[in-house]
Amino acid sequence: MNRVTLWIVLLSVCALGVAGCGGGGTLAVTIPSPPTAVAVGGTVSLMANVANDHNNAGVTWACTPSVACGQFSFNPDATTSGQTTVFTAPPAIPVGGTVMITATSVANTARSATVPLTITASSTATSNFVFYASGEEASGDTYSVAGVVAISTDGNNTIIGGEQDYNDGDVTTSPQPSGDFISGGSLTFADDGSGAILTLITDNPNVGASGTETFALSYANANHALIIQFDGSATSFGSFDLQTSAATPVSASFAFTDTGADSGGAAVADGGVFTLDGSSNITGFFDTNDAGAPVTDTPIPSGVSAGPTDSLGRGNVIGGLAGAVTINYYVVGPEVLRTINADATDTAVGSAYGQGATPAFSLASIGPADVFNVGSSLGFYAVAGQLTTDSNGNITGGTGDENESVLNGNPPVLGATPLLGTYLMGADGYGSITFTSTNLNSVAVFGVYAVDPTLNILDPNNPLPAGENGGALIAEMDSLVGIGALIPQTDTALGDVASEVTFGAQGDTNTDGVGNDEFDFVGEGLFSGGLSNAPGSLSDPFGALTGTVGEFNATFNGTFTDDGTGVGRSTSSLAVSATNGTDFGTVDLAVTAYEANPSQLFWIETDDTSFFSGSIQANSIVGDAKPAKPRSNVQKKR
Repeated sequence: MNRVTLWIVLLSVCALGVAGCGGGGTLAVTIPSPPTAVAVGGTVSLMANVANDHNNAGVTWACTPSVACGQFSFNPDATTSGQTTVFTAPPAIPVGGTVMITATSVANTARSATVPLTITASSTATSNFVFYASGEEASGDTYSVAGVVAISTDGNNTIIGGEQDYNDGDVTTSPQPSGDFISGGSLTFADDGSGAILTLITDNPNVGASGTETFALSYANANHALIIQFDGSATSFGSFDLQTSAATPVSASFAFTDTGADSGGAAVADGGVFTLDGSSNITGFFDTNDAGAPVTDTPIPSGVSAGPTDSLGRGNVIGGLAGAVTINYYVVGPEVLRTINADATDTAVGSAYGQGATPAFSLASIGPADVFNVGSSLGFYAVAGQLTTDSNGNITGGTGDENESVLNGNPPVLGATPLLGTYLMGADGYGSITFTSTNLNSVAVFGVYAVDPTLNILDPNNPLPAGENGGALIAEMDSLVGIGALIPQTDTALGDVASEVTFGAQGDTNTDGVGNDEFDFVGEGLFSGGLSNAPGSLSDPFGALTGTVGEFNATFNGTFTDDGTGVGRSTSSLAVSATNGTDFGTVDLAVTAYEANPSQLFWIETDDTSFFSGSIQANSIVGDAKPAKPRSNVQKKR
């Protein structure tokens, strides 16, 4: 070996910190006196010593598994020997209860030290609530959000922690596999009982206002509220529900639907049924409708399974589903999940509802009378109606209202009749409705996915009244793209509707010529044949409905008139006015409502230049300064 080669070898060996080189000693990393445990969302200090680190290059810090640790665990994420970093614990206890902390030498990445750190429960008692919503960003992109928040039960309603997934399928997608961490915030109730404002502080600067999201809520009861985003960065509509269990369901069957946008921004909707076996393997069938090109009765491919959940009930679907690669889910309870597509090129959000211990559906599971709504803001239409069946696979009558005037140019259809057609329903709850006569413009085929007869689709923690059954989820499978629900009709008398209600809707106008002008609202108040000065919150970041860009406190007024046909259909002119100092005058909207029972109605707007679709639900707490104090649940001691 020549002298030059010898020196190259010696320099290489010394650079790796091997003993025997000048300056002496092997490069070694240690983490002295590491902490052994930290509570969720808490912080601990860590320090690494690096022996024989001649240039004092120090270490970089890492935490695994990444699904639990998130993107911003350390501050700073690189330190010199003896310098302290602060580790922020995840907001949920991960599967196994432990994360691994590693300090890796910068000078020699083969040298590192790793210590375990147990994540423990918070000492603060909380109630956990799962939320989900879909809508439109200020940029015009369709987006989805789903998550869970832990709220203190000490009366202050402080946000103790949480996690979420946010996805517009274009620019902003929460980092995967961890999602966004929610570190704080507040839930503040209006003194007049008009609702609440939920503020969430996240570690994702690209969502909300520099990482802080604001939502307006209207409660139907202490365990359920309708929710809209209310901060100008985006507008959306969804649900906010008490979490009664965070565990991954085992050996259960579900019906599901979701909706969002494909990689080109066109509307997409999915629906189907699936079964989880004892090993969390997922089997079943699904339909998908991408931009009005439906594909039905597709088997779920082998290898798809439900991953385990953390202590806040967040898990992932392994193997993808319905064309999506990354799907996460949040457990509301043993029979209710909220799902979100977290792919960076497309987005969707939806729900999965249990089908009971042993699904045994039949043609008799639909009818003899049902009300339904289906639609989509991105799909630019809304439908609501009532149908009757003979329980032998025939739709024998009914009536409906449809509005797809905003983009498609078809004038609204009011009280179309009759609704005739056929329907199918398998024992597994997978079915369809094919209309042979509707007069509802483009409405032709629904995918229908039956749920547990004991489940309340609109309010899953609120038991159904005696004699009622759950119904089904719907996904439109024709040239229109949207999702909705079908609920058995047990009452058609407008006078029987609850005296106090919560209401909300998602809508769209066409002020920009392309139909991307969403507005959303929620409210609650007295219902006596209609709404009278019912207070609420209106999100109109495009000035689409009001002509004024903003988020408004508003009142809603309108007297409903039964159409006299005995099918629970009523109509109204709904007057919307601002009350928070920004006067956009009064906006008058033509609406139609269909009553399922005294606690639940579907309603849509039927104007030529805008539409909305939503629900009216019985309210057990309207007028109070705030709902009953959130009760602690099984999560607080995990």
